[in-house]
Amino acid sequence: MCSIIRTFWFFAPLCFASLALFAGDRPNILIILADDLGYSDLGFQGGEIETPNIDRLANGGLTFTQFYNCARCGPTRASIMTGLYSHQVGVYELEPVEPGNNIFLSELLGDNGYATYMSGKWHLGNTPERLPPARGFDHSYAYQGCCGDYWEPPLYVLESPEVEPIAYADGAFHATDATTDYAVKFLQHHAKREGDSPFFLYLAYQAPHAPIQAPKHLIDKYVSRYEQGWDKIREARWKAMKDRGLYSNYESVPPFSDSPAWHDEHAKPTKIRKWKSLSKVEKADQARRMATFAAMVDQMDQGIGKALAQLEAMGELDNTLIFFLSDNGANYEGGPNGQDGPLKGKALANMGQPGTKHQEGSHWAAVGNTPFRLYKHFNHEGGIHTPLIAHWPKGIGRAGEEESQRGHVIDFMATIVDIANVEYPETYGSNTILPIEGTSLIPAFRGEEIADRSLYFEHEANRALFKGKYKLVSKNFTSTDGQTHHDWELYDIEKDPLEQNDIASSNYPLVIELAREWHQWATRTDAVVGYEKWMLKLQHYWQTGSRTYLNDAF
Repeated sequence: MCSIIRTFWFFAPLCFASLALFAGDRPNILIILADDLGYSDLGFQGGEIETPNIDRLANGGLTFTQFYNCARCGPTRASIMTGLYSHQVGVYELEPVEPGNNIFLSELLGDNGYATYMSGKWHLGNTPERLPPARGFDHSYAYQGCCGDYWEPPLYVLESPEVEPIAYADGAFHATDATTDYAVKFLQHHAKREGDSPFFLYLAYQAPHAPIQAPKHLIDKYVSRYEQGWDKIREARWKAMKDRGLYSNYESVPPFSDSPAWHDEHAKPTKIRKWKSLSKVEKADQARRMATFAAMVDQMDQGIGKALAQLEAMGELDNTLIFFLSDNGANYEGGPNGQDGPLKGKALANMGQPGTKHQEGSHWAAVGNTPFRLYKHFNHEGGIHTPLIAHWPKGIGRAGEEESQRGHVIDFMATIVDIANVEYPETYGSNTILPIEGTSLIPAFRGEEIADRSLYFEHEANRALFKGKYKLVSKNFTSTDGQTHHDWELYDIEKDPLEQNDIASSNYPLVIELAREWHQWATRTDAVVGYEKWMLKLQHYWQTGSRTYLNDAF
């Protein structure tokens, strides 16, 4: 086997066998990123939402079953673009990427013959030196903030010297469709003007991030599916996973995770309720809330279908490496009632339409993360575990197969550098840049072993480390069962991928060893800065009860 080994201080060149595998035309690169999508929300994962186009990619590609993001939108995007841990480029929570010690995929590929395009949510900085045109994108249609209204076109900015803006009729604009429309228009431009060069397209949907907003006809399509409630939906998703042979060592789906406190109106975590305990009004609200979320996923999938159709029309689908993933797990931030429930009457019928601003809520987020623990923000599996699809008929022969080796979003840079046959530089402009932290996934494309390494996580003082068969993890709150705040937990993740049997108390020396390794990494990468910042915020909250800890005062 010829794998590419990178350490912190050393970059090894491609071996000749790797080059031979990808001789000929360099592939196009398409990264499709969803926002706040739960692990089980997709059809091929066992979900009831209609996602035929994403399912098509999975059935014709390689699905990674142990792939990880950074628990939050900004950090994940930073790591995808730079191949570094987000803390290394100044992204501890939602800060902009600091230029200087890094190079973006768009910059590296653009400097090596690729035409570069971006459509959708940017969220890596709003100042001119941090926006897509300054970070290597020739053409971009980008929403520069975090989570804007889907019905409001002024939030998006087109930066393209040759592509004309699309004129939407009054009331016809929706951000998900516009993100698709511009991606397709960029591909059409490429076919006409840049056909001799490969392209890199970053298609970053805001969907299904809150506010949950979708066309009414799509919402109505799903309401009846969710009137049976989250208990039955979760069981159905679990059964679909079991039918695929997953999680055979568990007899039943684990209990729902608590709804944490830090990002909703509650003073302490709350338990997920049984559906039968809800009133008629509450059930109607919750069914339509999830139907709106499902409509957003459906709408995104239809857009992906349009992009795939354009690639087929160009004759480029087979030689385009497509990655599909989510930036983090499902989002509990609206709390048990989705922040503003229950709605009824006209307010309920108008859910998801212009002028509204609702959230999915933690009950349905728990369903989205079936069968994992916790949610977005956290480093338990529900926060960081994403299905990753790698689809490339000309370069990956493992159509419809699953890959169980562990990967991370920092691996995109290393993989694409290898596939595009470009050299990752030591300097960029006048700056010395950091070496790639990730490793190439190319061996997995062949059915071989990828480079072995530990993987590390920190977000809002939630911490984790994977090493071999073990996972060390902690969370930043106390559960409703009274579990001590911020203790390290230890899992044999091979035997217990759902984190149900904490073995820390019987393996104290190993916990200490792995905790020291985490702290060494955190010191090296500046993750300790993010950890300490958040601990100060938590300390302020514990002492005062004030939620101003969410501000940037610390």
